[in-house]
Amino acid sequence: MNTKLGMRLSVAALAIAVFGSLFGATRTEAIREKLVSGDRDYVFVAMHRGDWRNFPENSKGAILSSIRLGADIVELDVHMTKDGRFVLNHDQSVDRTTTGKGKVQDLTLAEIKQLKMRDKDGKPTDYDVLTLEEALELTRGKIIVNIDKFTKHPREILDAVAAVGALKEVLVKSTHEPNDARKFFGPYWKHVESGELLYMPVIQFCWKHHDKAAHDLPLWIAEEPRKASMYEICADEPQHAAAFGAVIKARGTPRLWVNTMWDELDAGHGDKRALLDPDGNWGWVLEQGATMLQSDYAAELLVYLMRKGRRNF
Repeated sequence: MNTKLGMRLSVAALAIAVFGSLFGATRTEAIREKLVSGDRDYVFVAMHRGDWRNFPENSKGAILSSIRLGADIVELDVHMTKDGRFVLNHDQSVDRTTTGKGKVQDLTLAEIKQLKMRDKDGKPTDYDVLTLEEALELTRGKIIVNIDKFTKHPREILDAVAAVGALKEVLVKSTHEPNDARKFFGPYWKHVESGELLYMPVIQFCWKHHDKAAHDLPLWIAEEPRKASMYEICADEPQHAAAFGAVIKARGTPRLWVNTMWDELDAGHGDKRALLDPDGNWGWVLEQGATMLQSDYAAELLVYLMRKGRRNF
């Protein structure tokens, strides 16, 4: 990262920390308060697998760098080990991400702790695989955590989160139909209803899912047992951009989360295109009403948003 970029991002992170301290809140509490507010000018930035371009994905370094850069949310992938513990790893196996071999579900935590994480080029590093609890200790009071792969073991994961007192510091998502959401969450639905647990329904128009037609969205949303204040929209073709507007019209300016990592997720306006033409890509996503962007180039995105006046805490 160049010095000028690093300085601007450090100033942004410091501003958020000062904001929290002025009001007697942690940084996470300040971010959360902003997230549930009616402010639609501020754009939240989520770092995909943490700062994986400079550290191993889902690693301690990737998490801490996300915090230093001033991101609001860090996305982390969770899998269950053979002995029922949750560790951070994107793939089902550890082959690509560590010095070991095998599926996470076939390895004990002790076995996984013997491994070292690989960087984006496949080179071994000194980083150990983190447990979910270790990750939440790093993020406590500093950043919101989006737990990915959540739907495989939802209640067990939330048990682990609740055990360390971090329910208010995580964000979870699922593609469940509205009427199935209550059953899916079970005893944790009350925490969704109260707003303690941040939950985001996902509406998919990508990778041939196309779960809902845009004209069905108002009815789909109206059927929700609890009207969500935020939705993730995934659209792989420009004509599906109508889904963005349909959600806004049906719900009256909810927050919209859009993934900009690949063109298949944001109607052809992904990060790599945005690096060459930010206004035509990140700017296009913002014009559709998105106020939460998950990116593989979050540092560059943060600078762009600051330049546009969309990061004024």
